[in-house]
Amino acid sequence: MSFTAEVAEEQAEQPPAPSRRAAELAALHPQRAALELAWPGIIENLIAAGGQATVFVFVGHLGAIATAAVGASLQFLFLMFPVWRSLAIGTMAHVSRRMGEGRMRTAADVTRQSLLLGAIAGVAFGVGFVVFAAPLLRLLGATDDVVDVATPILALLGGGSVFQTVWFIAVSAIRAAGDSRTPMWLAILSVALTVPLAYLFVDVLRVGPIGAAYALTIDSATICALSLVLLWRGRADLSIRGGPWGLDMSLIRSIFSISLPSAAESALFSIGILALSGFAFRLGTATSAAHQIVNQVESFSFLPCIGFSGAASALVGQALGMGDPRRATRAGWAAVRMAFLWSTLAGVAFMVVPGFLLGIFTSDQHVVDAGIGALAVVGIGQPAQALIFTLGGALRGAGDTRFPLVATAVNWFVIRLPLAYTLAFPLGLGLTGVWAGIAADYFVRAGLLAWRFNSGAWQKVRV
Repeated sequence: MSFTAEVAEEQAEQPPAPSRRAAELAALHPQRAALELAWPGIIENLIAAGGQATVFVFVGHLGAIATAAVGASLQFLFLMFPVWRSLAIGTMAHVSRRMGEGRMRTAADVTRQSLLLGAIAGVAFGVGFVVFAAPLLRLLGATDDVVDVATPILALLGGGSVFQTVWFIAVSAIRAAGDSRTPMWLAILSVALTVPLAYLFVDVLRVGPIGAAYALTIDSATICALSLVLLWRGRADLSIRGGPWGLDMSLIRSIFSISLPSAAESALFSIGILALSGFAFRLGTATSAAHQIVNQVESFSFLPCIGFSGAASALVGQALGMGDPRRATRAGWAAVRMAFLWSTLAGVAFMVVPGFLLGIFTSDQHVVDAGIGALAVVGIGQPAQALIFTLGGALRGAGDTRFPLVATAVNWFVIRLPLAYTLAFPLGLGLTGVWAGIAADYFVRAGLLAWRFNSGAWQKVRV
């Protein structure tokens, strides 16, 4: 049965009514509903950041080359980010809208198709990482000693990226249905598995920095399998059990109408991230290691914002599915206010004690000194990060993925990269200049997204 025919049959069987979870959230004040969905996401992302940071601490004590090698390998996994993020956004927009409309069967169909597409893409990219690991690292500008260490790490992490892709899509579907606690518990279990494994491989068995890759790959395979089991059994009225698993081109086209602009946006983001890493490598191995650690520290600010972003996506999509655009708008701004408070506090910490925060991740004083100015200056931009994540999530939850694509293209290639390069090299500010360009970009992009959300044009997007 085609996607269109199944939708018609589902609508004919019963009058549309929101899923039970969507109805529960709709009965709450938008700020309470946003917090209800966001707090498990905040804990999830903080715990995930803490787990990855702990792995970096294990590796950081092996020296600057080991830190740069693992950091560069993880940076290259951003090449998978367009796949994860675009399919997750397409899934969230469709699933949240369908759950708000009461079309749970169609939501399950979307989820199955997204999981299949993610698995196919994950395998294809994984083969590419295994075959081209060393050339990719050299393209980034890594030195020969870093390439020698990082090549097997990137091959292993990239080859296992299919598990992370499917896992990411699965928890996005669960979150879109209104259940943000299950992804939180999966994240807690993930860290409980990753940290002991990393300690075992790196500090006990002393296999070197590749031990971090062993730990992360075993963890992602385990959590991927568990997330699929949970979706099969059903979460928040969403279950992938019992429906068709063949590729449905009409449904894939519907998903791609939302996902492809997001994929292009994410691809530009990934290219930009790699370009910034290339700038850092040009400044030396210690500076490159500092750049990776600044990224890790900053994640403690923006990862909670991802929780508010996910809440905004789900609530906006569900409200539009119920035909209530006013509630969708209120939910988006409620998420912004809470994320803004968190990011502002984090930014103050970055500016006040940057050396202390960097020192948690490495005992190499040269690396700490290289990163102090960068972390302090990016602290200024953290309030703008809150708007970028939450309003971006709200727009994508409505299915409006084209405007964020345009904003990303303009900001990365007109503002962030040119400014970061100019400040770092011609003006001689080094890594601090790179991150000053990043902070400037935050404010411009936040202004563009706020203008778009305030215009209300996103309420007219068809999903």
